Amino acid sequence: MVKILSVFAVLSLSASVSLGHGLHKPEKRAVACSTAYKPIAAGSYPALDCVPFIQDPQVQEWLKLVDFTKTPVYPPSKNGECPTDLTTIPKDQCWWTCQKCEAPGDITSCPKTGTWGLTYDDGPSPDSPRLYDNLLAHNQKATLFVVGSRAISNTATLKRAYAEGHHIAIHTWSHPSMTSLSNEQIVAELKWTEKAIKDIIGVTPIYWRPPFGDVDNRVRDIATQLGYKTSIWTQGFDTDDWNIPGGTATAQTVVNTFNSWLAKIFTMNTGFIVLEHDLFPQEVDVSINGILPVAYATKGLTMQPIAQCLGDGKPYKEGAGTFQLGSAPTNSTGSGNSTNTPTVGSSGSSSGSKTSNSASVIVSASTIMTGAGLAISAVVAVL
Repeated sequence: MVKILSVFAVLSLSASVSLGHGLHKPEKRAVACSTAYKPIAAGSYPALDCVPFIQDPQVQEWLKLVDFTKTPVYPPSKNGECPTDLTTIPKDQCWWTCQKCEAPGDITSCPKTGTWGLTYDDGPSPDSPRLYDNLLAHNQKATLFVVGSRAISNTATLKRAYAEGHHIAIHTWSHPSMTSLSNEQIVAELKWTEKAIKDIIGVTPIYWRPPFGDVDNRVRDIATQLGYKTSIWTQGFDTDDWNIPGGTATAQTVVNTFNSWLAKIFTMNTGFIVLEHDLFPQEVDVSINGILPVAYATKGLTMQPIAQCLGDGKPYKEGAGTFQLGSAPTNSTGSGNSTNTPTVGSSGSSSGSKTSNSASVIVSASTIMTGAGLAISAVVAVL
């Protein structure tokens, strides 16, 4: 997964070896977030991609919503990293990252075999509209886990996603490892994102996904008390698309991974939820030119937003919003467990679509345009 910092931030490129999403060692960002609290002006938001200050009066009001005497006590992790000796972690901590523990309330799959809970994390970005174009052309909806800092930087894009009926959900304000935060910081991360989304599209999300899947019973309790449903993904269903920008994965390896899943999804007892992203162009490229063409051609596969696969017609505190429960079409054409593996590269194609060169190019930097028109140039940190 990839994190972009604020305008003045510089990120270090990590060569860390991933042991599975959430079990790798995330790089610390290199200095950009102020340590000195400055009040947030009315109508404004915290600094982009920085953990919000808990001294803010708005955060202090939100803290009253949580009874911390009921919250389990576990020490914050060190950047979400696992201890060398995993037996030192209390069994009842149920830490997804290190114990691969799923709590009873965690959403990690769709109930019905052959159903794919389609999700994208880390947007909205300048490349998200290309993904939305593809989904719209196929009458396909998805759950979009939105980062608050990206939401206020790309408001028109978020408004479009909501208007087109996608399921909008929370992915925190600054994309931190949630187990590394204090109780109060957890509240600030979630509620500022909720506020930003509500300010932009007028509804309050109920679903949220912890960055890196980094959640334990302390974080879950706080999120639950705030009214959120913790949504992760099916274990083993990480596309690894987030490693393409840093060069430790390619578009082709991501597509190959997806194709390997097609051999087993119809024999599973449940459906599945996949981890994908729409922050960087390479992530969008591999989805629209590699993964989605195969999925659309796979007979019997049903693709739905998480709320839809769960039969939840009211994914916002206000109700349905623009979301329509309905029924997603099940692919009736194609060849069953598709063996049509597109080659994805600078001159390759998939299902007749030309793949963008950036799908296979290893990059060391990315320029993101914020909603204010500022160019943010930052070295990519693979997280």
